[in-house]
Amino acid sequence: MYATDYKISELMAVCIAREIEDGDTVILGSFTPLAYAAYMLAKVTHAPNMMYVAYSAVDARPFQMSFFTSEAAATRGAAALWSMTECINSIHVKGKGDVEAVSGAQVDRFGDINISVIGPYDKPIVRLPGGAGAAEVIKMHKKMIGYFPNHTKQTFVEKVDFVTGTRYLYSPEERKAAGLQPGPIRFITNLCVMSLERRGDPFMVESLHPGVTLEMVQENTSFPVVASPNIRETEPPTREQVELLRTKIDPYGTMEFDFRSGKERLAYLEELLRREYENA
Repeated sequence: MYATDYKISELMAVCIAREIEDGDTVILGSFTPLAYAAYMLAKVTHAPNMMYVAYSAVDARPFQMSFFTSEAAATRGAAALWSMTECINSIHVKGKGDVEAVSGAQVDRFGDINISVIGPYDKPIVRLPGGAGAAEVIKMHKKMIGYFPNHTKQTFVEKVDFVTGTRYLYSPEERKAAGLQPGPIRFITNLCVMSLERRGDPFMVESLHPGVTLEMVQENTSFPVVASPNIRETEPPTREQVELLRTKIDPYGTMEFDFRSGKERLAYLEELLRREYENA
């Protein structure tokens, strides 16, 4: 049965989890709490045979979200351990990854993502963390999944200031010929789910979250979007999914960190660490 009392973070986590199929190879990249929660949810529900690499742990078991203990929990019980270089060489650059959700400061109508700078690269207004392995994830994995807790025109821009990662420089046929998996770009936001199949096509809104209209999505996007022929309301989480997220996967509310502004994050992090310490 569907839940009636759920947060937008829980709805987005469920949407990301739905992108994972049983047997997929999934990578946990830089600490992105919402994505991590989605991976755990998929693993303990519909995709028990997904294999994910967490930190240095290969085929890790599901673990409870925590700033204190996530890495240790992922390592404990893993099938094997390896280095970041081994992970990149074995999965990323060989195109063997299926899903790894990324986020960013800007994304544009081509699906290009910016996690590097706002403003000119040599004299930026804001210097961002950088992409790490995001460039490979965006172009090499089967699906390019992006999540954005704050869908605004400042995030969804006409053209990114810097291309940290891009995908559709080659057609699906060219990807297959090169030994790469073809697949869509799909963005999951606090307003909707939308996708892009080929560079230059408009983004298609696949589903609208409850209470959101297509006009609201367009008003908060700097480039044109169109409705999918099969546009629908986003399927809500089930009661089981919400219960798992709140009690087993993320009891401290770690994934809410992704929904806090920069000014709010330090205080929220201190609160999370305090609760984790008290329950250690």
